[in-house]
Amino acid sequence: MAGALRPVVLLMLLASVLFVLDGILDGVYPGGPAWFTGRYNNLAEIAYIFAIVNTAVAYLVARGSERSLMARIGLSAFFLIERPLTAFILGPKELPAVVVHLATALVELVILVSAVRVWRLGHSVGDAEMDSLFGLQSSSPMPVPPSDVDYPTPRPVAPGLPQKTAWMLGIITIVLAAVLVADGLVSGFAPGGRDWGLSGDASGWLVYLFAVVVLTVAARAVHGGILALRLLLATALLFVIERAFSPFALRVVDPLALVLHELAAFVALALALACASAIRGRRANAEGGVASLEAA
Repeated sequence: MAGALRPVVLLMLLASVLFVLDGILDGVYPGGPAWFTGRYNNLAEIAYIFAIVNTAVAYLVARGSERSLMARIGLSAFFLIERPLTAFILGPKELPAVVVHLATALVELVILVSAVRVWRLGHSVGDAEMDSLFGLQSSSPMPVPPSDVDYPTPRPVAPGLPQKTAWMLGIITIVLAAVLVADGLVSGFAPGGRDWGLSGDASGWLVYLFAVVVLTVAARAVHGGILALRLLLATALLFVIERAFSPFALRVVDPLALVLHELAAFVALALALACASAIRGRRANAEGGVASLEAA
């Protein structure tokens, strides 16, 4: 199995499992509360269709179909929006169901990035290497562009983020966490306030958990790790979607709470853009280091 394509196929199969789990947690099973009962407008059942379609596309990708890989890139972009959206706008859901929806979106983001990488790699090598890349039965090593073969150089150790970039990421993250906490306080989730729960309006306290998550991820990302930066980028994008659409799902009517929701969405978007810029900067520094070694 080609090394570059294997993770994509495995992640696609994982996504199929998560789609099925989404349906089960939403109550879509014989005798369940959402089994063609009109709950969630009978849209929760579509998770099983997604699982079937995704598995079929995974099979085609595993057989080496480049068109199927391109189709899966489009599906990933769709699922990246659809999964967080349906976690909130169809009505109150239990916390495990919401978590699985968001986890599926995160897996779809990884699939999207990995599939685009494989597709770009396939077009940077020759036809023979492309056949090897898209053929899962091949035992040959993953092909690399000719430039890498002709001029092998040791990969330099990437430095950390510039201090200005690290400070920017840290400050934006702190602002986002502060807005999330303020949203929870304004919504009445404080000692002696409203009841805390796992569904509907009572789940508003989850903003405190969101704040802890984004601060924890950012604490690693400011040191310049590519994986941590990508995870922070994915987290910020999820918060953009969740903050923008959760007022509709939770029927938020308080003007101040609405302002805080939208402010958090904009701050999360700024954080996502800052993460993307930092990732590009790390790649540019790495390529510059390789060029310097080649010149030497």
